[in-house]
Formats: sequence, structure tokens, C-alpha cells
Amino acid sequence: MNLAVGMRILHVNPFYYPYQGGTEKYLYDLCKRLARRNSVSVISSKFGNNPEFEIIEGTKVYRIKSIVLEKLPPFLPPPLAIPISFRRNILRICEKERPDVVHIHNRFFLSYSSMVLWKKSLGAPLFITLHNARPVGINEETDFLGQLFDDYIGHRIIRSCDRVLANSRWTLETTLPKDYPREKAEIIYNGVDTRRFRRIDSSLKDKLGCEFLSTTVCRLLPQKGVNYLIAAIKDIEEDYKAVIVGRGPCLGELKSLAKKLGVDKKVEFVTSHLTDEELVKYYSASDFSVLPSLWEPFGITLIEAMACGCPIIATNVGGIPEVVTSDCGILVSPRSSNELALAINRLIGDKNLRRKMSRNARKRVEKYFDFDLIAEKVEQSYRSYLEESG
Repeated sequence: MNLAVGMRILHVNPFYYPYQGGTEKYLYDLCKRLARRNSVSVISSKFGNNPEFEIIEGTKVYRIKSIVLEKLPPFLPPPLAIPISFRRNILRICEKERPDVVHIHNRFFLSYSSMVLWKKSLGAPLFITLHNARPVGINEETDFLGQLFDDYIGHRIIRSCDRVLANSRWTLETTLPKDYPREKAEIIYNGVDTRRFRRIDSSLKDKLGCEFLSTTVCRLLPQKGVNYLIAAIKDIEEDYKAVIVGRGPCLGELKSLAKKLGVDKKVEFVTSHLTDEELVKYYSASDFSVLPSLWEPFGITLIEAMACGCPIIATNVGGIPEVVTSDCGILVSPRSSNELALAINRLIGDKNLRRKMSRNARKRVEKYFDFDLIAEKVEQSYRSYLEESG
């Protein structure tokens, strides 16, 4: 093929925009950039009223009729899509698109990961991005079942791919099979649109009626450690409110905990879907952002907050230390409400430190995590593989 005229790239993931998830947001931002000089298509599930085919920001989106399950075991990220006649559809679409590269974005959704079985039929190299690391430190059940899945299924999928991309060094080191050639794997971080995510004037703090404000954005799952943040609030004496944006099975439990500890008036749960523009308003009104995860391969919400000039308080787990450095945030031990409270009190009490970290957070995102830079790295990975393989 003539790489100078662009590539034909096919992405495969169970869901795509307008579905809102971390992987889906990443894929949407990646595809619209790759589509500026390449032919880009996506295969995903049809859900709701979304059409079976449409073009979004230059990307051709094919949606296969699917059964979608919302309730899953804790070691599998919900929801689960089971496409109907996937093999027939995938081969039909590939025959039409004739991709130079096929890029899958999961190993947990077996129907979609079964692409590896038909790799020869596709006639194109198979890439995979590891968005989720091998579970370590969540809880005994999730760690055991997740690791068992990887040992018997996930690693087989990864081994069948021609190149592996990982969203952090930690994800790569904990998840890549030991017998997979390291030279065929590389680290490409998640990215953020720094033009969309930037600090703006926001009156939300006045509306919420507090002097100091933090924002936490995450799915309300045990691994996010939000209960430790709520427990820390009882040790914050200042006029402080924690906004927690997200939905999930732990919502009721977290509300009950806040009420039990007598801090329910200092916690604001936002469970409605927020657009990026609305999310920017929360980040911009915040004095800092908190992510108390027990396990975190990367943390897209971290770079979104940093792009808006938010100092960060987060746990020293997973890929977080690769994202948050000491000049733009404070890292604490997981499961430690005491350390979270100390960090919150420190930032509340030091305006100059908050200003310094705010500037550094924005600079770090512009230098390392701007999505234009990330998309260039992914495209170059495709090109280098195709050039090396002749």
C-alpha cells in the first residue's frame, strides 16, 4: 500500500459514541483525528435508537444488532454486548472496507475479541489496546476471578495480536503475558482535548454555597474507593463540599454512609449524564479534584481535571503516578481516609500551593497528554508496523 495517501483503519469495540465510557470517549477522540487523513471505520453494538450505519466526525460507524446485558459479575466491566451473527457481519464489513489495520479495544467481551480467530480471513495486522489492567488490589474475589480470566482467556487473545498498546507502563507490566515479545508492545497514554478541557469562569461554587470545592468523577464501583473520601470529609472543618459525579451500584451505599457519618450536607452526588461542557464547569469551579481509587490503570478523569487547572489528590496505585507528579498533585495511600483528609486540609490551607499546582497541571497535560499528540503516536505505530512488515 502507499502510506502517503493514508491508511484504511478499522476499530472494533463493543460500544461507540454516543455511549459514554472511558474507552468509548478515548476511541471517539482518536477516530475523529485519524479520520483527518485516513479512512476510518468502527464496528460496535447497536443499542437504543442509534442507526445501524452513520458517519460521525468523518468516521464510518457500523453497529451490529446485539443483546446487551447490564448485570455482570464484579470482575467484568458492565454492560456486556453479545452481537448477533458477528462473524458474518464482521467479514462483510471487512470485505467492504478492506482495512490495512484492525484495532480491537478489549479482551473481556469475548464476541468482539473473537476477531483473533478470523485474523487470517481479515488479511490485516491485528492491534489491541489494553485499556484495563490485570486486577490487583480491588478485593479478593475480583482479583482472583479477573486474574483467572486473563490466565486462561485474556492472555490468549493478547498473544494472537500483532502489536499491543497499553495506556500506562503499569498496565503493560501487569497485564502483558510474559512470553509476549516486549518489542511488539508499546505504551501510548490516554489523551484529552486541551481545547475543550480548559479552565473557564464558573459560578457553580456560588450555587453550591461553599468556600472550597472538589470534584470526583468516576463510576460508583468498589474499586473507585469513594467511601474513603466520604469518611475523610468528617475531618474537614472548613466550609468544604465534595461533588461526586457518576453512577453505579454503590450509589445507595455511599449516600447511606454520608448520612451515617453526618457529612451528607457536604457531599453532592451528580448522577445525571454531564456533557463535556458541563463537566468543564465543575472542574473549573473546583479548588482540586480527588480520585481515591484502589485500582486504576490510568484515570482519564485525572487529565481532564488537570487540563482545567485542577490540582489533584489521588491514590498511589496503578498508572496514577505516571499521570500525577508531585508538582501538580498529592498522592496518598489507598484505603486511607486519614491521608485523604490531611491532603485535602493541606490544599485548602495553602492558596499559593493550589495556584502552583494548577499551573503545573495544565502544563503537564499540554506536554504529555494532548490528544493530538496521542493520536499521532497511534498512527505512527500503525505506519511503522506496516513499513516493517513490507
